[in-house]
Amino acid sequence: MLVRTPNWLGDALMATPVYYNLSQVGKVYLFGHKNFIKLFSHFPNAEIISYDPSDFFKNIKILREVIERERIKQGLLLTNSFSSALLYFLARVKERIGYKGDLRDLLLTKAVDKPKKPVHQVDFYLHLLEALRIPIVSRELYFPVNESLLARAKKVLREFKIDDGAPYVVFAPGAAYGPAKKWPLEYFKEVAKWLSSQGISVLVLGGRAEFSDGEFIIQGIKSAYNLCGKTLIEDLPGIFHGAKALISNDSGLMHLGAALRIPQIAIFGSTSPELTGPKNPRAIVLKKDFPCSPCFQRTCKNEDYRCLKSITPEEVLKSLAKLMNF
Repeated sequence: MLVRTPNWLGDALMATPVYYNLSQVGKVYLFGHKNFIKLFSHFPNAEIISYDPSDFFKNIKILREVIERERIKQGLLLTNSFSSALLYFLARVKERIGYKGDLRDLLLTKAVDKPKKPVHQVDFYLHLLEALRIPIVSRELYFPVNESLLARAKKVLREFKIDDGAPYVVFAPGAAYGPAKKWPLEYFKEVAKWLSSQGISVLVLGGRAEFSDGEFIIQGIKSAYNLCGKTLIEDLPGIFHGAKALISNDSGLMHLGAALRIPQIAIFGSTSPELTGPKNPRAIVLKKDFPCSPCFQRTCKNEDYRCLKSITPEEVLKSLAKLMNF
């Protein structure tokens, strides 16, 4: 099965039950965004194919070559766009399966109705497998960590002179969606100060866009490290795996922590845990409800971000104490 993975890291991670269940019945070809698809290169019975959003015709050529070489007949679209259905059509995927909508029904050989009621994004993706009558043996997020991923993490920690045997907590202060999902940086800093005072290191992780945020958080704090923009995405699973806990916004890295089942605190602002919360029995979700929430907006229409600011560093530390037993 050729699977067009979602375009966002968090969504691609919430779709891991789809990859896993398909891998139990045959080989899976994961066709996903070049920025993060390598993250899934260690999945069993799977092959990754890089999608370049800047070159539509290059993608067609790549898919045609893979389809011919591997004799692939079925293609599943986890994206909902017209362009992704057109891509499969032009790449000559014989059976093209995906959700109805966006004027693409004629391009699909099987157009599936979306669930009638709102469901968690994990179940939204699995609904497609149910429509195909593919056995679902697990609905859990799945992310295998092997020795090579652990070795990558150890190498990164050594490069930054971080003792990989010492306890550390990972911070993920970013959220590509917008500021309405971002807990205040000064709050992250307060939590980092307390952890440092207890002999626990803080590793701030994210992309280049979060570098300045990471610098703000770690400034003046002993045993705090800003790794934002300084790691490859393939380095992160091993680093997360060794963490005592993860503190994050509703983001792609939140779902990576959930897939790895590490203790985590997920802070929600404008979005809904019922729809995109971490599927992790070791997660604590912090969210404050107001008449305007969840608004699902990128920025706060009231300009006060009350849903985020009302979640205090003290609340996060209390939750952290439950997770880490201190």
